[in-house]
Amino acid sequence: MIQIEEIEIVEFRGIRHLKRALGRKSFGIAGPNGTGKSGIVDAIEFALTGNITRLGGAGTAELSVKAHAPHVDANKKPEKALVRLKVYVPSLKKSFAIERTVKNAGTAELKPSNTETKAILAQLETHPEFALSRREIIKYVLVPAGKRSQYVQELLRLAELEKVRMSLQRVANDAKRDQVRTEAEDRRTKADFFKHLGFANPKKSDLLDGVNARRAVLKLEPITDLAPKNALKAGVNVETGQGLQPPKFSKLGAKGDLELFMQQLAAPQEAAIAGGKADSVTALTQLTNDPALLKIVKQRALIERGLELVEEDACPLCDITWDVALLTEHLHEKIAKADAAAAILQQLAVAVEPLVVHLQAIMREAGKVTEWCEKATPPIDAAPLRAYAKAVSGDRAVLDKVVRDPAAIADALQALGRLDAPSPPELLDATNGLTAYIDTLADPSKEEEAKEFLIVAQEKYDQCRKTQRDLTDAMQQAETAAAVLSHYGMVSTTILEGIYDKVQKDFTDYYSFINRDDEAKFEGKLSPSFGKLAFDVDFYGRGKFPPGAYHSEGHQDGMGLCLYLALVKHTLGDGFTLAVLDDVLMSVDAGHRREVCALLKQKFPNTQFILTTHDGVWLKFMQSEKLVQGTLSFGGWTVDSGPQVWNEGDVWSQIQDYLAKGNVPTAAGILRRYLEFASTILADNLRARIEYHGNGQYDLGDLWPSVLAAWKARLLEARDSAASWGKNVQDAETLQVESKKRVAATKSEEWMINKAVHYNAWADLQPTEFSAVATAFQGLLHLMQCPNSDCGEFLCVSPIKGDKEVLRCSCGTVSLNLVPKKK
Repeated sequence: MIQIEEIEIVEFRGIRHLKRALGRKSFGIAGPNGTGKSGIVDAIEFALTGNITRLGGAGTAELSVKAHAPHVDANKKPEKALVRLKVYVPSLKKSFAIERTVKNAGTAELKPSNTETKAILAQLETHPEFALSRREIIKYVLVPAGKRSQYVQELLRLAELEKVRMSLQRVANDAKRDQVRTEAEDRRTKADFFKHLGFANPKKSDLLDGVNARRAVLKLEPITDLAPKNALKAGVNVETGQGLQPPKFSKLGAKGDLELFMQQLAAPQEAAIAGGKADSVTALTQLTNDPALLKIVKQRALIERGLELVEEDACPLCDITWDVALLTEHLHEKIAKADAAAAILQQLAVAVEPLVVHLQAIMREAGKVTEWCEKATPPIDAAPLRAYAKAVSGDRAVLDKVVRDPAAIADALQALGRLDAPSPPELLDATNGLTAYIDTLADPSKEEEAKEFLIVAQEKYDQCRKTQRDLTDAMQQAETAAAVLSHYGMVSTTILEGIYDKVQKDFTDYYSFINRDDEAKFEGKLSPSFGKLAFDVDFYGRGKFPPGAYHSEGHQDGMGLCLYLALVKHTLGDGFTLAVLDDVLMSVDAGHRREVCALLKQKFPNTQFILTTHDGVWLKFMQSEKLVQGTLSFGGWTVDSGPQVWNEGDVWSQIQDYLAKGNVPTAAGILRRYLEFASTILADNLRARIEYHGNGQYDLGDLWPSVLAAWKARLLEARDSAASWGKNVQDAETLQVESKKRVAATKSEEWMINKAVHYNAWADLQPTEFSAVATAFQGLLHLMQCPNSDCGEFLCVSPIKGDKEVLRCSCGTVSLNLVPKKK
């Protein structure tokens, strides 16, 4: 894979123009929500794949890359919206450039463009997992086992496994259903044949006796087997001199078919049909009595997609503010209800099957009776029979459909109600008319009856043989489909178990690493089963439970991150050289920030991490732990200028540029916001005492006086400590003296008396007056930073809690002892 050397973004998303050298090093980006951080993530994804995840998927039907990726002021000129990356390929030890415009999003311009660079880009386009947002963590933790299996297999590039399994499952289900229906048809043809011969449950000898009795009437040789072709009617045409076909209207045939039709009309009273109807009504009533249950079945796919898109504090569909844990729990409850509804639908499928077969039989027998009506002389009006058969066909289709489409429940209940309803009077008129016509016909002679009997018996026997062959084929297909599905499941599960064993080992290692203070013996377990992936984790030695059972949201997100890292490591191996984590670290338990930084740094030393966060403290941790070697801090955003980048040099240059134009209010606003940003970091670094606000909002007046007080206290502690040990106190004293001068230049001491006045009055100053204020603060802040230009970070008390030991920078240039010698 690649590492990014340089990025340039032009008129893309909320960014007008931004160019930064990353130097293949890990990079941190911090700033409040809405300041443009995710625009950089989108830009990297777009340059490498041509897509933007947040502009696709459920709920984004009206969004597109072409229409909405350009800055709002450039959306009519997509050719101006572009991203340029200079990337390095460790495996090739070569660099190349990628440029992609929104106008031609599907095609990137490569320099140089050759077989190697094209292959690298093609690989990147098929591996979008290099980017992960916080809302995607939940895909690996708080989802049903079936969905987890799908998402994990997608990340492992094994998505085809689940697609094949689902296809095989559908084939097996269809084959089984065909077998059941073929079995019913086979039973029907056998019953029809037996009934024709006058037996209910005959032996083969009984059947032969029935046939041979009629053959004897025609003075034909008896048969000893039913199997040979046309054995039952063999010799009929030769001995009688008459054709094989029965007469145009057969009194016996019509009478038998009419009796069978009337029996089918009465079949709803039989146990199998009545039981199927009762079970079907029960299942459908359960769904209709709970409209929410039925509705949830229709919404299931949307809910599962919604789980993927859950934002930090809002529903992904309506944007209503939620506690994310409660929202997630709510969606999981709805999915559980959908599972319950799915179980009811499965019961419905079993109950409906005999009813579908019964209605199919009515349609078939109605067709036969219709033909007899039309053969009568004169023909009997068969329109009521055709209308009835058509209505029955509609009911059959509805019952067959309702299992797959719950929207047909109302129609299905009506169809079930018609099962045992009285036959329409028009239908009875037609059947009574046929009965009367049959009664007018003379009975055939014994020879004619025997001949017709043998011809019809042969037809019914041939039909039995056909349905038996169909049943044999259906059983073989169902058996084969089930065997293939079972074998595929066994093999794929075995392979996945091997993969998951490796993944869960790394996952356990990573999570134990970041929680080694209280969960050092933690263990996670991935358990694959057919189409599912269960995920259980240890909870302080009390057993293994789903992540959402007892662990906090911060721990759950930590698990999601660790599982993601373990999966990507398995997928990409040494190719895992780039990871873009968009606000992923924000929700990780605050007490484990340093551990997370150490994990990424130690376990993935060859991976370039690009991390965004809306917490400036997180950025500080990334710097102090040397996870990132470069940073950007966004302090605000406007539609005209894009993100306000808090880069040390940029801030002071911007202030001077506005002052040169006489624009003091804007320059004052920039200084104030930057001081608030710097104060947030310094308050944490210096362990300042800040008056607590329940809403978590602190302005400059809340922060700066406490930061100055803490800074003075730390310098005093450093001087006293050096004196107590008999060391040189010159460094601490020099800082104290210089600090006093620079604090005085800023007039910050006045804020200790009235913290609301000073910075509110800046906008009323003249450009030269405010320039002096800005210069004074610039000098004071530089004093609080490491003088090493390669470091430049604000000095920090170590450790972050407990007894203060040293005031230092991470590069070691500054290290002032704060621990006095014990007396």
